[in-house]
This record gives sequence, structure tokens and C-alpha cells, in this order.
Amino acid sequence: MKSIARVVSIESIILSLICLADMLSTLALVSMGQATEQNPLMAVCLDHSPVTFVIAKVASFLPFIIAVEWYRRKKPEFARSATRLAIVLYLSAYVILTAIVNMK
Repeated sequence: MKSIARVVSIESIILSLICLADMLSTLALVSMGQATEQNPLMAVCLDHSPVTFVIAKVASFLPFIIAVEWYRRKKPEFARSATRLAIVLYLSAYVILTAIVNMK
């Protein structure tokens, strides 16, 4: 039996977990009135309904995960580097934008 890490790269798992944690923390904090969604497109989705927000959020990262996992079979080093770059960029944007919002 193959381990999940062999079927899906550890980088894809980490990126998915980061995106899901961002989604769930946003839903929780917004529902408690402790935060607002700063992405205008995602804010519209969240204003419509939490389900719409979840669908849009998953749709924003799942195609990348699927594509990079497909590409990993042909060019594993490139796929690994691309996913690691995506992780760094996502976390950097999250930290910078959170800091900017909280400094206002």
C-alpha cells in the first residue's frame, strides 16, 4: 500500500493545509466579529454565504495542487520547487497583509 506522501507530495499536503487553515480561521474569526475578509473577491463570496466562500477558497488552490501533482510525475524537481515557492509566497502575503491590516 502506498503512503499518502507517495501519492501526493508533502509540499502539496503542506500547501493544502495552510490554505485550509486560512479558510477555517477566517470563517471562525469573521463569525465571531474579530476579523474581516480583506480580499475583495473572497469578501463578496463570504457575504453571499459561508458555503460560497468555502467553494471559492478551495477553487483558488485545488487546481494548482492537481496540476503540480500531475506535473510532478514528469518533472519532480520543478514541481517541488514550484510548490515550495507557492508556500513561501502564500505565507509571506498572509503575514504582510495581516500586519498591514492590524497597523491601521
